[in-house]
Amino acid sequence: MGDDWRRYPYALVPGDPQLDFPAAEAEHPDCQSDTWFLAGELVADTGRGYAFLSIVNKNRPAESIVADFYTLALFDLTDGRYATYTDYDMPPANMRPGAEPKLTLAQGHLELSYACPAGTATWQTSRDDRGELVPYTYGVDFVGCDPATGDAMRVALHVTPTRGPVPLGAAAHNGRIECFGQPDTYSYFQTGMTMTGTLTWGGVTEHVSGSAGHVDRQWFPLVANAGGPGGDVRWRAHEWRTINLDNGVDLSIWHQFDRTDHNAPQPFSGVTVSHPDAPPEYAGDVEVTVDSYVRWPETVRTLVRPPRAARYLPDRHHLSSPTLGLELTGEPVVRAPAHALPLEYMEGPYRYHGTWRGQEISGFGFYERSLALWRDWELVDVLGSVLGAAAIAPLRELVESGQTTHAVAHIDRELRPLATSAAAPILDDLVAALALPQ
Repeated sequence: MGDDWRRYPYALVPGDPQLDFPAAEAEHPDCQSDTWFLAGELVADTGRGYAFLSIVNKNRPAESIVADFYTLALFDLTDGRYATYTDYDMPPANMRPGAEPKLTLAQGHLELSYACPAGTATWQTSRDDRGELVPYTYGVDFVGCDPATGDAMRVALHVTPTRGPVPLGAAAHNGRIECFGQPDTYSYFQTGMTMTGTLTWGGVTEHVSGSAGHVDRQWFPLVANAGGPGGDVRWRAHEWRTINLDNGVDLSIWHQFDRTDHNAPQPFSGVTVSHPDAPPEYAGDVEVTVDSYVRWPETVRTLVRPPRAARYLPDRHHLSSPTLGLELTGEPVVRAPAHALPLEYMEGPYRYHGTWRGQEISGFGFYERSLALWRDWELVDVLGSVLGAAAIAPLRELVESGQTTHAVAHIDRELRPLATSAAAPILDDLVAALALPQ
């Protein structure tokens, strides 16, 4: 890749000005949705492990309505707890006389701030002694307040790059993809970001550092996930993983699903590989096997009313790519890391282990998903992860053929006697789903 990326201006994809830097890091005024994401693993001087994620989301429906939000989440990798904070700037509150947008953005380079009740969150490109921008080098100060405890949350970091940005899909797509049903969406990511600073959680402030930070960016022509032809905002769902392997290889793995077509895979899907010493590559054959699911915690409320109280999302899983010689198993560090975003959204830290081209590897990653399962046939899949495929095969046939009365009778007669403590609540949720229109 060379060192050209270390200087501004830089054309990540020659001939496509959408990916010219530093403007690619900044707001895209011609796009209705623009998303900035920064996350990473941190270690305190005390040895305690943390992780964080932050999201700043600009939405401009009809180009004039402001519908933005900001999220900060902290994760304790030692004891598995987390705290999450989200603030919205939405109508009708922000349409009152004198209301000002909470999100302010510079043009041509990354410099943003979001004013929320917990304080003002900032993310800005650093400058040298002459006032010139320092490429891909940032000062960030993210703030929040744990809604469960009232504890203050803050991450203040100096972020520096060790490798250049990568267009999603590498040369196969050059960062121009279809996302949530929108063609001409752009996305790039940048991993290997080093971070130093402080983390505050409640009454404790610790000096922290890390070398596996990652930036992720998307911008959409129209509002992201605004709804399909029928107006259903849940018509698409996704999974996204960013994994930092201990051999220096970083992975960005996307899968998208059509909720109106039995969760059929949709473009863009695949893995983009960032190498420490070689050009990025793309493989479209990454398969996911879900080993377990986790129930959405009802204490975390989405902005949009949920279709059902009982919703399950993928949890433990296995990744496989013949093209890359990749076999990875992911285990959650934090259970059910749900966030109060507009729709169901879980994201948290994972540990990975497996093989890469015949060599044993391990890694740390973030796994994000919006594929919430609540329909009866989906809950059969969830149940199968506990009882096994053979045990639920007759039930699956009954459910898929619409024989709901027989399905409930089969559950009571054949499956409840087999139910473990893990299966029992899923059976209850499935019976409730069978009584409702799908």
